[in-house]
Amino acid sequence: MRRAFVLIAAILGACGGGGPGGAVPIGAPSTPAVWPLRGTPALNADAIHKRPLVIKVANDPAARPQSGMSQADLVLEIPVEGGITRYALVFQSEDPAKVGPVRSARQSDLNYLPALHAILAHVGASESVTQMVRDAAKSGSFVDIDEFQHADAFERVAGKVAPYNAYTSGEKIRAAAGDAGRARVDVPAMQFDASVGKAAGKDATSLVVPYTGAGKVSYAFDAASASYHRTQGGAMTMDADAKKEVMPDNVVVIKTEVKEIPGTADVTGAPSVDFRATGTGTVVILRDGKRFDGTWTRNGTTDLYRFADSAGAAILLKPGLTWIHIVPDDYDLSS
Repeated sequence: MRRAFVLIAAILGACGGGGPGGAVPIGAPSTPAVWPLRGTPALNADAIHKRPLVIKVANDPAARPQSGMSQADLVLEIPVEGGITRYALVFQSEDPAKVGPVRSARQSDLNYLPALHAILAHVGASESVTQMVRDAAKSGSFVDIDEFQHADAFERVAGKVAPYNAYTSGEKIRAAAGDAGRARVDVPAMQFDASVGKAAGKDATSLVVPYTGAGKVSYAFDAASASYHRTQGGAMTMDADAKKEVMPDNVVVIKTEVKEIPGTADVTGAPSVDFRATGTGTVVILRDGKRFDGTWTRNGTTDLYRFADSAGAAILLKPGLTWIHIVPDDYDLSS
């Protein structure tokens, strides 16, 4: 029996040659499937083509604690106006059971949606941004699920005051997206490795991101879990639905130009802002109790960020939850 197995393997090897497009030798190891936005093992190679969800969630103090954050693969924290930030929670490896409070889309969302090929879930937007988002979605690069067009995909929960009472779930958003939501997509992979690689880092157990209106954010490394406690406005970041602390494995702070958008002032006189999302700039990354100072690079809106230290070595992310901050160039990240 063993002789027959060896003979078959030899014949297949001779026919295929082991090169590209040829037969894979029997017993050859296969590359495990990995979630592109989390770096952790996926069920199979087909699973990683599931269309991600991007759900816009409020982060002003009245919105906290939010729900669904602990199930995200990636959190983008983006300035919107008056020093306030808003979250884009990105889900692919796991769909959220309950997420919110869901808020409006912003012009800056168009900086990353084409790369993720996601389903965008939000509650309205300004008239001009609504038109921009709907026009951009016509290209097929993402799917737009707005409460004003898909009311059944959202619910207004008791015990919460508007506009902080709109919630949804992964199941509801995927149902609203229909066939488009079930389409297979190719999501660019972020660069992960369980080891820090060759990049030069230094021991650092804390970092402060000096937001104003949203309240400054502080990170403190937790050696036991090898992840980071996150506090904002003096309170731990919690997932209200899961009833647990949200602790990222990676903290990425991208410094770039943040500019006011003319004619977008709200009732308090604060204009909306957008940010430069391509080119290069300064980045600070925390992982495993180390700090890496380097450069971010992004060639176009269909790419994801790449990070390198001053010597050009790739700064790799630890598999797990990554929290990305977008901040103005003049923010002091020395502490």
